[in-house]
Order: sequence, then C-alpha cells, then structure tokens
Amino acid sequence: MSKLMQGVVRFWREEEGTEVVEWALVGGLVVAVGATIFITIGERAAELLGDLNAAISGGGGGGGETP
Repeated sequence: MSKLMQGVVRFWREEEGTEVVEWALVGGLVVAVGATIFITIGERAAELLGDLNAAISGGGGGGGETP
C-alpha cells in the first residue's frame, strides 16, 4: 500500500475514533441533564403529594376563613 493510502487510512481511523468520543460526551450530557430534570420533578412531586396528604387529613391550614 502506498504511503498516501496509509495516511488516508490512518486519518479515517483517527476521525472515526474522535467521532465516537464526541458522541459519548453528548450521550453523557443528555444523561446528566435527564437525571437533573427527573430529580427536580421528583422533589416537587413529593412536596405536592405531602401538601395534598396534609389537606386531606385536615393537617393543612385553613381554607381562608378568619377565626
């Protein structure tokens, strides 16, 4: 194989490896953002369910009535 062809093959392999690393980084970023969103939604959902439980059981505040 000529030196030019060897250089082209080596360049192609290096670019392919770089592309895999780029996709891995993008995938990691997507996972990190998704985890953050799910954690935030989960905390807010737990808070809302706690408020609902307190309202149903009568432990919540008044309904706007003054004593």
